[in-house]
Amino acid sequence: MGKHKFSTFIVLGLLIASIIALDVYRQYQFGSEKGEIVLNVLYTSEKKGWINSIAPEFPEWFSNRNPEKKVRLRFEIQGTRTSMLSILSGESKPAIWSPAASVWIPLFDWAWENKFGDSILNYNQIKSLVASPIIIGTWKSFQEENNFTSWQDLYTLADINLKLAHTSAQESNSGFMAVLLEVSAACGKPPDQILLQDLENTTIQSWLEKVESKAVLYGTSTGFLAKQAVQLGPSAINVVILYENLIIETARDGEAFAKWGENLVAVYPDEGTLWSDHPIAILNASWVSPEEAFAASEFEKYLLSKEVQLQAVPFGFRPGNETLVNDTDTINEMQQVFKTESGVSLNITIPRFNTPTDGKLLDRIPDLWLKTRATTLERDEDAEYWQVGLELSTILQLTLGTLIILAVFRKRRRVRK
Repeated sequence: MGKHKFSTFIVLGLLIASIIALDVYRQYQFGSEKGEIVLNVLYTSEKKGWINSIAPEFPEWFSNRNPEKKVRLRFEIQGTRTSMLSILSGESKPAIWSPAASVWIPLFDWAWENKFGDSILNYNQIKSLVASPIIIGTWKSFQEENNFTSWQDLYTLADINLKLAHTSAQESNSGFMAVLLEVSAACGKPPDQILLQDLENTTIQSWLEKVESKAVLYGTSTGFLAKQAVQLGPSAINVVILYENLIIETARDGEAFAKWGENLVAVYPDEGTLWSDHPIAILNASWVSPEEAFAASEFEKYLLSKEVQLQAVPFGFRPGNETLVNDTDTINEMQQVFKTESGVSLNITIPRFNTPTDGKLLDRIPDLWLKTRATTLERDEDAEYWQVGLELSTILQLTLGTLIILAVFRKRRRVRK
C-alpha cells in the first residue's frame, strides 16, 4: 500500500513539474520580459515557409532601429475565413491580420461594421506582402490536346472531358476566389463589376452548375489539393484551380514527372485573374496598444524590405513591394524560379483584376457555390477533401439490407434458445 502511494506521489509530482515547465516555456516563447512588446500576428499557412525563414531576424532588426525597445513575435496560423471569424468572435485578438488575399478585406470590414458599428481597418495602411495569381492548373498533355486558354473555356470543356478540382469556397481562399472568377466568366464582366443581382441570375447559376458538375474533388487546403492532383494523376484530375506558386512547388518536388512523365503547368486565363496578394492589415482595435501598433508598422517595413522580399521568391512568390519590379537583383532571383520548365511564366501579360468592394456581395459567394456545386461530393470531416457521396437509393438499400440481416440474426438466436 505504501509503495502504491509513493508511486502516486511521484506521478503527481512529475505532472506538476511538467505543467510548471510548460508555463515557463510559454513565458519564454511568448515574452514576459519587462518592457518587451509582444506582437500578435494572425496569418495564413500559404506563406508559413517564408515567414518562418525571416521572422527570427526581426527582433534584432527592430532593436537596432529602436535601441530602447524590445519586441517578441507571437504567431497564430489559421485559414483565411477561420481567422476572420475568429477575430469577429473575439477568440483571436491580433495586432496584425494577414489573410491570403485582399478580397477578404472588404468582407471582413463589412462584417465588423455590421456587428460593432465602426471600422477596424485603415485602408491607407494595408499593403501586399507577397503575391501569387490564381491560375488554371492542368497537365501539359491535356493543355496541348485541348488548347484551352480561358475561364470561359472551362464551360466548353464541361461538354467534353473536364475533371475539375478546387477547394471549398466555404473553407478555403483559393476555392472562394475560383468561384468568384467563374461568376466573372459567366456574366462576362470583371469581378469588381459583379452585382448582387448577377448572383441571382439563373443563366449565370446554370453556367456554374454545368462547370461545377464536373468537379471530382473539393479540397479544404490548396496545398493538399495540389498534392492530390499529383498523386491521382491526369486520368483522375485534369484541371485544378490553385496558386501559381504551387505549380512551381510540384515541379520542384519531382513526384509528378516521376509518376506520370509530365508536370502540372499554369494556364494564365485570357480574361485575367485575381491575385492572392497576402495583405498586411494593422487592426484599429481596442486591444491593440500604441506600442503594439508601432511594432506592427515596423514589422510591415521589415517584411517589405528588399532583403526580406527576395527571400520570398524561392518559395514561388512574387514580391508585394512594387518598387522592386524593375530591380536587377529581384529580376535575377525571379528568373531562377519562374521558368518554363517549372510550368510557369516569368512575365504575365493578362489583366490583373481588382477585387469587389461590396462586402455583402462577397458574403454571398459561398452560398452560391453551395447551390451550384457538384451534389455527388460530400464533406469528409476526417479528411482534407470532399469525396463522392452515396445516392439516397443506395443508402436506403444498405439500410434495408442491414435491417434484414439483424432480423434474421435475432430470429436465429430465439430458435437456439
